[in-house]
Amino acid sequence: MHSFYWSLILCVFYQIDRARKFLLYFSILYRLSCRIVILNQMKNYLQPEIICLGEALIDISPASRGNSIVATGEMRMAAGGAPANVAVALARLGTATGFLGKVGDDFFGYHLQTVLAENGVDTSQLQFERKANTGLAFVSWNAQGDADYLFYRNPSADTLLEPAELNHGYIQQAQVLQFGSLLLASEPSASATYHALRLASDAGVLLSYDINLRVSGWSDEATARAKVTTPLAFAHILKLNRHELEFLTGDNGPEAATQKLWSSNLALIVVTMDKTGCFYRTAQASGFVATFPVQAIDTVGAGDGFMAGLLDGLRRGDFDFENEALIKQACRQANAVGALATTRNGAIPSLPERAEVDQLLQDRRPEE
Repeated sequence: MHSFYWSLILCVFYQIDRARKFLLYFSILYRLSCRIVILNQMKNYLQPEIICLGEALIDISPASRGNSIVATGEMRMAAGGAPANVAVALARLGTATGFLGKVGDDFFGYHLQTVLAENGVDTSQLQFERKANTGLAFVSWNAQGDADYLFYRNPSADTLLEPAELNHGYIQQAQVLQFGSLLLASEPSASATYHALRLASDAGVLLSYDINLRVSGWSDEATARAKVTTPLAFAHILKLNRHELEFLTGDNGPEAATQKLWSSNLALIVVTMDKTGCFYRTAQASGFVATFPVQAIDTVGAGDGFMAGLLDGLRRGDFDFENEALIKQACRQANAVGALATTRNGAIPSLPERAEVDQLLQDRRPEE
């Protein structure tokens, strides 16, 4: 009889022990699954859809347009650098964006990191360099009203980005790698840029190239033309202005000049045509999209805003380059972002929010 009770008690304790172990294992698995969810959420944040590769600089410009820093002694500082501008503009439009580049280990560099992060740009791949300071770009305007730049980058931190510092997985998970030509003028940043292009190309990432030509950054025009042309072999999306188009082809007529630049790897060329709008070319079609009339006060950053508007618009249509209606809509949005950016001073400070762009697209028709 006693043995029966002992057997029953042991059986009960055995079942309790099994239940305890089950609950313990369940608790462990539950906590592990929660951590996996959190890690996946972090992964989604740290792995943006579009990565902007290149320079983040400090723009220093006259306090008001038309004046000279030398003449007045007055200047205004703003975060800038074309790829950084594009990254912020994309983030403000609602595209998950990351910045890949290098700044100085100085207060300018940390200011740029803060500005990018506060605008929703992932800065996990922003490097800090102790051997050189953050680059400076002094802005002035020529007789035609176009911005001229004087760079203090000999060297600056952005030019010291090295191929070994690139995170392969970060680049290869993106939908688009956006880049420009300024890093191509120096080493090791030129090698780092081409390494990134190869990594992206091997992974099937779309490559978007904004020429953003700065002839003063090169030894001579012939060298600039040759070096700036080389990345065209990688690009799927090419954006340039009418001056850059003429510089590369000798022709500023967009219909003929874009035909000269066209190659089988390209899916889209867009040429900005100053105040009138933009011209586009795909493998199947070409056309012109008019811009929006605004009261412009500062054109710095407008081209970068245009680039962001174009990429965001294309992303929302899954980069269907055969859909001409999508191309036109993306160009229309790009025109809207670029136009709004001219209505305020500075580069990053001038870039519009999503609601502003939607309002302009809804309320106003572009110029015919």
